[in-house]
Amino acid sequence: MSPRRALIVGLGAIGNSIALALRDSWEFTFIDKPDVTDFLGVTKGRGHFDDDVDITILATPEDAALELLPQTRGVVTSVCSLMGPLRRAATGEFVAGHPMAGTEKSGVAGANARMFVDTIWYLDREHPMARQLAEDCGATVEIIDTEEHDRRVALGSHLPQVLSTALAAYLHGKDPISGPGLKTFLRLAGSGIEMWKPLIADNRDNIAPHAEGVARVVREMLEGDPAEAFRKANELYETLK
Repeated sequence: MSPRRALIVGLGAIGNSIALALRDSWEFTFIDKPDVTDFLGVTKGRGHFDDDVDITILATPEDAALELLPQTRGVVTSVCSLMGPLRRAATGEFVAGHPMAGTEKSGVAGANARMFVDTIWYLDREHPMARQLAEDCGATVEIIDTEEHDRRVALGSHLPQVLSTALAAYLHGKDPISGPGLKTFLRLAGSGIEMWKPLIADNRDNIAPHAEGVARVVREMLEGDPAEAFRKANELYETLK
């Protein structure tokens, strides 16, 4: 049986990780800016949107994916952290996807062949090729409505990024005394703006109420008894272990 062939659009951390994970069973070409090369040697070189491939993977920041989507052909999937804008713009055989994986590192430095193992890979509709891609990477596929996905990811992914970045920006130029806890909390503050600027802009209506809710809890802790907040926080923390 011939290996599956895929075109990766955007050879960053996620795109490289997909190619690394499947390098022995799939064949990949890529599209990216002229100065971007395949430093890891996991593709067969540059491709084109009209190449005969089994699936095209949009692995760019969301705003770039929206611009490139009209140029794609055949089966196309995305790996962006938002589904709604792409779904609304798409025509043809498109599957919005979002693997729940990644770190604050970008590009080659963030690539990992095992990035998707034992993670959830959301798809907004069933499609055998998109499912095979995710499962071959070691992920478990879950089908989800695009609007539900974007509401829930605002709370579980986008809000933590906003809070970490906001605290780091607030501390900039100050001289706090801190232990390892601050560095742990600020891990996401190392994330690049290229990916996050469009995500925050396009999902702000879902993020904003949660940010206001966190601010309200902070005020309650400072102005009253923080015991209830700690109880709830400890309870949630235990479920994350």
